[in-house]
Amino acid sequence: MKDLLQINGMYSQSVHPLLQTDKPGYIHSVFQNGWNIGMGDGLIFIGSAKNGLLPFGIHLEDRFLPKLISLIEQNEMVHFNDGMSALLFSRFCITLNPQHAYHLCVGPITRDPQSLLHLLDAFATELVMHSRPTGADISVEHFIQCHMMESFVCCSEREQKVLQLMDVALTENLSQIDEILRYWIGRGKGLTPSGDDMLVGLLAVDAVTEVLTDSFRLHLSRLVEREDLTTDISREYLKYALKRDFSSVVTDVLHSLLQNNSVSLNERTRELLRVGHSSGLDTAFGILIGLLIIRRNSNWHKKL
Repeated sequence: MKDLLQINGMYSQSVHPLLQTDKPGYIHSVFQNGWNIGMGDGLIFIGSAKNGLLPFGIHLEDRFLPKLISLIEQNEMVHFNDGMSALLFSRFCITLNPQHAYHLCVGPITRDPQSLLHLLDAFATELVMHSRPTGADISVEHFIQCHMMESFVCCSEREQKVLQLMDVALTENLSQIDEILRYWIGRGKGLTPSGDDMLVGLLAVDAVTEVLTDSFRLHLSRLVEREDLTTDISREYLKYALKRDFSSVVTDVLHSLLQNNSVSLNERTRELLRVGHSSGLDTAFGILIGLLIIRRNSNWHKKL
């Protein structure tokens, strides 16, 4: 232990249960800004906080990353020493101080959830000003026009599928829910397909409003947990989102909406939009969809 390079890590409280296993973990995937380890029945990201704090993250100072990444190998075994509270790699270790743990879970709000809508126009404007289509090649501005017209005539196929998603999110019709979720889960390119990022954004709104039906939420959970419909990494984001656990760039947007703080919302939305190639925009689009569902269905809260 004393011969190993030792680094301190800041970590999500949600990863701690994954570390409490008798079996060793392994290096799952490696990137420029960090790497994933498979541990227990989930993944843990270790690396930069440039995209915010992750719900399954252990974050290190950026200056250490090039060196550490050069010292690891694909499929290398990883052990957690509970007594030392340290992740042991072959050539270095990462110590986890409980004082440096963070918690990103959000829960239902107690006041009128429609308070989220006070800054809906400002939020939508930020997305439109971004001037880029989502990863599913949807123009946010054009989609808003389709939504306002309540007509499929001018909508592309994918815009129609978003409108259908908004409809089934409030139903108990399992066959309709299944069809639209299978359309969106895993749809798109990259480590986190755009359809999944959009669903994470929608789940973020649901986390503070409980706008989705139990049938929708439970069936999404079943598909994510039991079927191989998307990437390992994207599945992890969805699993945590279903437990109301999100990246800090997402919770920051939610908090700004709840606090009715337009200056903060603009700043936090831009931070979210900078994440990934289109991942941040796709997630923000999902948040927009959730807000539009609330605005369109003023009686949704009667089911609570």
